[in-house]
Amino acid sequence: MIITISHQKGGVGKSTLAFNIASELSKQSKVEIIDLDVQQTVSTYHHIRSEMGHNPLPVHIFTTPEELENYIDSIDEDIIVIVDSGGFDSSLNRFLILISDFIITPVSSEFTEILGLQKYEGILRELSEQTDSLLVTNVVLNKISPNQKRFDDVSDFIKSSCHFKLMDSILRRRVDFANSVAHGFSVYELDKSSEASKELIDLVQEIKNKVGINDKKED
Repeated sequence: MIITISHQKGGVGKSTLAFNIASELSKQSKVEIIDLDVQQTVSTYHHIRSEMGHNPLPVHIFTTPEELENYIDSIDEDIIVIVDSGGFDSSLNRFLILISDFIITPVSSEFTEILGLQKYEGILRELSEQTDSLLVTNVVLNKISPNQKRFDDVSDFIKSSCHFKLMDSILRRRVDFANSVAHGFSVYELDKSSEASKELIDLVQEIKNKVGINDKKED
């Protein structure tokens, strides 16, 4: 199972989202991470996690589609691979889009996000035409102001495209996301009762429901 956090635009929160999703899914499944971000943020998060005495997840870095393909061919089918793709368009990122079982694209509610989504929609359209299949990403509203109730411009644009599906879960701008990674934790590991934790768990459960990941008893 390959779940890719993908957007050609940087600064939308892909790395933090990938780290938190991977951390929660790893409690009941075997999880590994692919870090395609130039800044290697997820790798840094797991380095901090290790320094803090917590068990980090395996993180892999690839520079060519061939290296990535060899890795994919070698992993067991019960492993969930979380991909933090780079905030740019490249052959490697496009390859990941094509082989992913589930794609998640985080966006904020700012009107300028529509411009970024239009460019990303163009990439999905090109790949769909090349493969003669409809490629769809699941868009999650991320880093939303805690007080904001409406985001019609962005949500209407998302719903107007055959390449986008708007997820039910919403992640709001919470200081816990920054505080948690500084200690090598997911937001849930930092404070299970926080609003950020509740929102993350809702998102992870929605992902599980959509891709068919069954809860398993922990060892």
